[in-house]
Amino acid sequence: MVSNAYGDPPGAGNRPAWRLPVVAGAVILFAIVALALVTSGGGDDVLPGTTVPSAPSTTAASTTEALAPTTTSTTIAPTTTTTLPPPPTTLPPPPTTQLINGVPVFEPFEPLPGIEGVAALTGLKAGEEITSKAIIAVKVDNVRQARPQWGLDQADVIFEENVEQATRFVALFHSNEPDRIGPVRSARTGDIDILSGMNRPILVWSGGNRGVTSWIGAASDAGLIVDFTAQRNPCYARTNAKSAPHNLLLDPACARSERPFGPGAARPLWLIDSSWELSAGAQSEPSGEFDVEMDGNRVTWRWDEASGTYRRFQSGNAHLTQSGAQLAFTNVIELYAEHPPSPVDARSPNPVTVGIGRAVVHRAGVTIEATWSRRSAIESFEFTEAASGELIALAAGTTFVEIARVPEAG
Repeated sequence: MVSNAYGDPPGAGNRPAWRLPVVAGAVILFAIVALALVTSGGGDDVLPGTTVPSAPSTTAASTTEALAPTTTSTTIAPTTTTTLPPPPTTLPPPPTTQLINGVPVFEPFEPLPGIEGVAALTGLKAGEEITSKAIIAVKVDNVRQARPQWGLDQADVIFEENVEQATRFVALFHSNEPDRIGPVRSARTGDIDILSGMNRPILVWSGGNRGVTSWIGAASDAGLIVDFTAQRNPCYARTNAKSAPHNLLLDPACARSERPFGPGAARPLWLIDSSWELSAGAQSEPSGEFDVEMDGNRVTWRWDEASGTYRRFQSGNAHLTQSGAQLAFTNVIELYAEHPPSPVDARSPNPVTVGIGRAVVHRAGVTIEATWSRRSAIESFEFTEAASGELIALAAGTTFVEIARVPEAG
């Protein structure tokens, strides 16, 4: 299939660093870089060359190419308390990953059973029609040209990542399913560790450079994820409401109906218990308004007592979706991680989400200084009070995780 390449801001590619003699080197280098830009698509998505005939969208019929018919969203009745088993408290050294031609060889993974009676990502009561479903993990654009996005207000969990001088979302859909999600963009190598703890989710992404594609393929071959790239699958179409590459949308109901591969049922990503209370020695204060420094994005959160949620603002404005709803979440986590360069692209940051580091937990109107830990990529996150070491349980509901850079010393 022949595809056109649309990249992120300059520097998003995975191009070799050639070193040529000065004499005549500039001419040769120009030719090589030009060829790489045409063939690799940089570090970002490669536009799919097919469209999928289907019924028109119920939410964007006037601006969007046809996608497969969708189903209505499912509403989950809230519960006050849901306790899930705590993750382990020790951190053995992470295993060494073997590389073959620069691509990891992941340990084979078989999904575990789902959680009965509760939606794994929110801790709210749910029936088997929800608990048996896999997570759909969608890479969603967050540059100015992509806003407002489709469907983010219905995500159970969102991770915000730093990419190249901007941010991008990994939006997880399980309890609710909007008609459309997007704009869908490319994956990064750091996504694999984040996704591996989701019990074989369906990864929705637009395509990427050869290095990222090889890593995603290796994770899929090992059974860690289901690779539902737009390059080889239906259920995607482009809307004329925005320009490429910021206009690729997914029909999630269509993506679930494909299922030739066997994704696993959703499992918890952290401890959830609405009845949890702070220990006496915890470092905490009432929530109000707080900022999180992300690459190229000024993020502000405000606690809203009336709704019991944290409302999101970016660049000084309320973060609204295409439906007009502002993003609001029950819990907000600041997870501070090291960001070394990606193994396949030195210009792309690769957040380290296995190990231990500083966190700030915002839940139920209280801000708690904390520590995050995770002993392997296939296990859940654990949050503990920084002062007492006691486990922190999130409130039942939705969660937003800001994967921020560790501040520089001084």
